[in-house]
Amino acid sequence: MNVSMNVRRLIIAVTSGLVLTVALALPASARTPVDPSTLNPAPPESFNAVCYRDGSHITCDLAFSDPDVVEEPSGIICGGTELLVSQTRAVVGKRTYDADGNLLQRHFRESLDGTFRNPDTGLFAFWTQHDTVIHNLAVPGNTATGTEHVSGLITRAWLPDGRTIQIDAGILIADDSTGELVKVSAHHPFVAYFNGDSSALASLCAALD
Repeated sequence: MNVSMNVRRLIIAVTSGLVLTVALALPASARTPVDPSTLNPAPPESFNAVCYRDGSHITCDLAFSDPDVVEEPSGIICGGTELLVSQTRAVVGKRTYDADGNLLQRHFRESLDGTFRNPDTGLFAFWTQHDTVIHNLAVPGNTATGTEHVSGLITRAWLPDGRTIQIDAGILIADDSTGELVKVSAHHPFVAYFNGDSSALASLCAALD
């Protein structure tokens, strides 16, 4: 099961102050603009990519927001009822390509906020996610290769009175060629839940029952 992608998109769902690959920047006048559509793979148009040749590499700065999600099935079952999830997601980051325009690294920070709601009881919890994702490709230009490193606050869920009921945070590392997690550190109840431990989100379920 592709837990890395499912968890990040479900907690919706995978993406620490913005931590990006930093290099000594050339003066703006020395940068040569690059048409994003010529790159492999090209950043989606919705990413608002601004790309330029920077020394021996091509760098693209990205900033975008996804369409809002409103009360979609979450995949989280509490007492036979599936919770509904809402979310907003904003992303800021960079893509680094080699001199030939083949992608080498995706490095971005994603910020998500939303709610989980039990449609039977009407009770809901707020949640937030702030993580940094670094995907180093093993084969330039092939996004189905390499490793994806996710770190930060994967999910904090809390009630309207401010009481925290579930926290998922730490590091997840996945092999993008197989979709399998190769490292899990710290506390990840959502990962455990989607790996078959139905009790892992007991605190969330109890609060919304």
